[in-house]
Amino acid sequence: MENQTVPPSVDPAVFRKTMGCFATGVTIVTTKNGSELQGMTVNSFTSVSLQPPLILVCLSLGARTTAAVEARGWFAVHILEERQKELSDRFARAEEDHYAGVEYALNDYDLPELPGCLARLICRVHRVDPGGDHRIILGEVVKAEMREGRPLLFSRGAYGAMASAPPASGGASPVP
Repeated sequence: MENQTVPPSVDPAVFRKTMGCFATGVTIVTTKNGSELQGMTVNSFTSVSLQPPLILVCLSLGARTTAAVEARGWFAVHILEERQKELSDRFARAEEDHYAGVEYALNDYDLPELPGCLARLICRVHRVDPGGDHRIILGEVVKAEMREGRPLLFSRGAYGAMASAPPASGGASPVP
C-alpha cells in the first residue's frame, strides 16, 4: 500500500445530498431514563441478524435521547405509518418537549409507546460503538409488533409513501 494517495474528503453537503437518493423508512426511537421521557426521529435503522434478533440505529452524538438510551440500556423503535408525518416532524425538532400533547403509554418495560405506528420493536442495548457524529447502537429485539398499513418513507429531504404495500405476515404480535 505504499505510494497510495489518500483521496480528498467528500464535502458533507454533497455526501448528504448523495445519501438522500437512498429512500429510507422513518422511525422514532423512544426511551425513559428515570422520570425523563426521551425520543427522536431516526432514519438510520436496519435489521442486522435474525438469530439472535438484532437491529441497528444510529443516534446523534450529544442528543439527550442518545444519552438516555445509553444510560437506560433499553429503547423502543416505532416504524411510522404513512400518515404520521407530523409525529416524525415533532420528534425531529431538537430542544422541544416531544411528548407535550402527544398520546403515549408506558409499556411493561417502562418505555413510552406511540400509537398508530406500523410496527414497534422493544430492544435491549447489545453494543454501542462510535460512528463519527453519531453513536451506533446495536439492539437485541425482545418484542416485535406489527399491523397492516403502508410505511412513511423519506428521500431527498421529503416524505413519501409506497403506492401499495404487501400484507404484513410473520410471527410478530399486532401493534395496539
